[in-house]
Amino acid sequence: MSALDERVTALRSAIDAAGDVIDPELVAPAEATFTHARERLDHSMQHTVVVLAGSTGSGKSSLFNRLSGLELAEVGYLRPTTSQPLACAWGPAGATELLDWIGVSRRDQISRRSILDAPKDDAFEGLVLLDLPDHDSVVMANQEVVDHVARYADLFVWVLDPQKYADAAIHARYLRPLATHKDSSVIVLNQADRLSETDLKMAVNDLEHILEREGFAGVPVIATSALTGAGLPELRAEIGRRITSKRASQARLVADVRQVALQLAAVGGVEPVPGLDRPTRDGLVDTFVACAGVPQIADAVEDSMARRAVVATDWPLIGWIGRLRHDPLRELGFGRSARDAVAGTMPISPTVQRARADLALREATEAATEGMSRPWRASVIDAVVGDGARAVIDELDESVAGVDLGLKHRPLWWTAVGALQWLTFLAVIGGVAWAIASVAGLVDPDPWSGAPRPLGLSLPIMLIALGLLFGIVLTVGSRWLGAVGARRAGAKAEKKLTEAINRTTERIVVARLRSELDRYERWRNGLANATR
Repeated sequence: MSALDERVTALRSAIDAAGDVIDPELVAPAEATFTHARERLDHSMQHTVVVLAGSTGSGKSSLFNRLSGLELAEVGYLRPTTSQPLACAWGPAGATELLDWIGVSRRDQISRRSILDAPKDDAFEGLVLLDLPDHDSVVMANQEVVDHVARYADLFVWVLDPQKYADAAIHARYLRPLATHKDSSVIVLNQADRLSETDLKMAVNDLEHILEREGFAGVPVIATSALTGAGLPELRAEIGRRITSKRASQARLVADVRQVALQLAAVGGVEPVPGLDRPTRDGLVDTFVACAGVPQIADAVEDSMARRAVVATDWPLIGWIGRLRHDPLRELGFGRSARDAVAGTMPISPTVQRARADLALREATEAATEGMSRPWRASVIDAVVGDGARAVIDELDESVAGVDLGLKHRPLWWTAVGALQWLTFLAVIGGVAWAIASVAGLVDPDPWSGAPRPLGLSLPIMLIALGLLFGIVLTVGSRWLGAVGARRAGAKAEKKLTEAINRTTERIVVARLRSELDRYERWRNGLANATR
């Protein structure tokens, strides 16, 4: 893949990644550059288009005549065809079609090997040399022609003169904006014969410093004189080298792509961003956990499990009383989520919870996108926090509602203790009945002769006392075990709910944000490869 193909592919990748983030009007120049590059490659790649551009009186036309070896361009401040470029092509084929594409009229196209034939110039074989109108002409049409033809140049030869080489017109209008095209440029300080050797050296050094400040460091600066021929061999050699390498047109198109990429980078930004770090992500999950009411749900689960343990394991009379007490989760399994069941005990209203979650989501997104340009940051925040925020809150609610809190599970020890409590209860009831019957003389308190009387108590009273004592011991022990089990159930419920929210945050928030950040990275990498 050529350097041009690599940069075009990279720039296209960046534009595709951006989508509608960047204004289509700003992307339009890139599309125009792609079209221009494709059309240039479709035309003669055996020819290198070299344009001589400069201000009035710089001696462009004289240089054009000396380079072509023909008196084609009229020398002076005004020439008869001031608004038209003049072209001279070396080589037998292809230039006419190329010049037609550029927009040079047929009457202004000269072939160096036609009826004006001259010995073959191998160094210039494939050269298409254009002499442009003066860029600072008072005729606006001339400037328009210069601007138009400059788009098609494979190599710029900027012709400056000793009096106006620092003139702001050419530097502001052409050189500074085309700093990305320095590899496709040659600077000529013409009319060197007007300066002494010392003054010429100083002028060249000054010009090099100016060019360096404008991004043209390393661009060849050649002092010439169309009158004496000084510097012309060096200029011909430089042009010939560019032609021989056959890379001038590619270099120009690469520079076009680089220029567009830099313009897009200035609009869309290419600064690195921190992304969603672990502490910020964990803080976001903690906020979602609080907003989803997980602590309240866990407390309600603990309370509910403790009450259910009391009902299941207390002495039957006490257990019946416990059934009358309110259970915050008693309606679970009947279409209500755990969060809905405890909504009345929540410290803040659902509306405030949503606002708090939305704010946390926005703050985390802004922290992850710090350094992004305004268009990109607005797009990412809208994707994650805009309409997406409502989906996030709804997903969190659904994830909480869908968690199985294990409330249908009934520990086996509840059943065992409950059975023992019923035995003690029946023992007490039996002892009471026996005692009453014995007082009424219906039965003998001593069922057999010599029945034991521990502590001097009759068997009915002993049965009542042991039943009550055993029931009290079972109740105290079961309540302690029930409280331990309830705390474990609450902690387990909190862990399950937190894990569910964590998974939802990863799936909805982190994945969405990571997708947006990946788009931004493709944008950055594409522009970096297009501008390198």
